[in-house]
Amino acid sequence: STRPQPDELEEIKKTLYNACAGKFPITEEMKKDILNSNMVDDQNFKCFLRCCFDEMSMIDEDGIIDGESLISMATDNLKPVIQQIVQSCVKDIKQDGCEAAFNFISCGLKLNPMTIQLLPL
Repeated sequence: STRPQPDELEEIKKTLYNACAGKFPITEEMKKDILNSNMVDDQNFKCFLRCCFDEMSMIDEDGIIDGESLISMATDNLKPVIQQIVQSCVKDIKQDGCEAAFNFISCGLKLNPMTIQLLPL
């Protein structure tokens, strides 16, 4: 299987966090809020999310998230959650990538709190 295993997933998250937090710093307080499902309306955080999608080649220059790739990368326990949020939250409209990533994750969290497990925090 080409899907990452749970421990690989943690490695990927660490790599993503390090790659993107360097460009778009987020505070410990912001991380805490987000992990408690309180989305932080902060430009750095929005662009941090876009950076994460970007690093995995899952967002294009029009701000459209590649839901199919997201689903195919999901671990078995998260796959149904990701299918649900991709169906409901991926917008096929041209928009700012930072906003698109933020809106996708915000929408996902409203549908299913397990969405938080996607974030490299």
